[in-house]
Amino acid sequence: MRLKSYSNLSQSVANYVEGLLNINECADLKLALQIAKRRGTPPLQVIPTDGRCLEILARSVQAKKIVEIGTLCGYSAIFLAKALPPEGKLYTFEQSEHHVRVASEVFTELNLLTKIEIVFGKAAEKLPEINHKGPFDLIFIDADKVSYPHYFDWAIENLRSGGLLIADNVFVFGYIGEEELPSGDLANLVLAMRTFNQKCAEDARLVTTFMPTGEGMMVAVKK
Repeated sequence: MRLKSYSNLSQSVANYVEGLLNINECADLKLALQIAKRRGTPPLQVIPTDGRCLEILARSVQAKKIVEIGTLCGYSAIFLAKALPPEGKLYTFEQSEHHVRVASEVFTELNLLTKIEIVFGKAAEKLPEINHKGPFDLIFIDADKVSYPHYFDWAIENLRSGGLLIADNVFVFGYIGEEELPSGDLANLVLAMRTFNQKCAEDARLVTTFMPTGEGMMVAVKK
């Protein structure tokens, strides 16, 4: 009998699940990646199984209003949009003009512009512009890691009771638990993420957990 552990690092298990779900064969997702590659967008999007987690979580709270911080090529937005009802809305924030152009092309090709609104600019400055559209059912953070603590402060005030706060990359490439900080700018990312994770874990308004995905995904429900 194998000992149970928090994270499963078996490649054979990963291969089994990926083959069983076969998410990457979805035509919409393939098209998004093709457009992104053609336009020179870096392949930093969530992996298919993490995207499916986002879709399931959004469906579980019957989300009608979603905020995404960090659009990239629109890959994760496709999963979130799948969970929305016809009248639902996803507001996705992106500060890169290049990424906005690519995501706009993806959403146009997939006829998602009625469900998805791209907000161009720095999220820290632009998020307050949609406060009046809230409270929101789900807020997903996958952007510049140093700003995660700031995004938390906005999210906790604009998330409805029973809504979900989700954040990707919270393990910072595996460095989050190391006693010795990495060198250079990576140290700042680790420190910022530790602050963010602590905020999520200690805020009495949230019930928080950390999913042991490859990059680490924080999931919290607001009481």
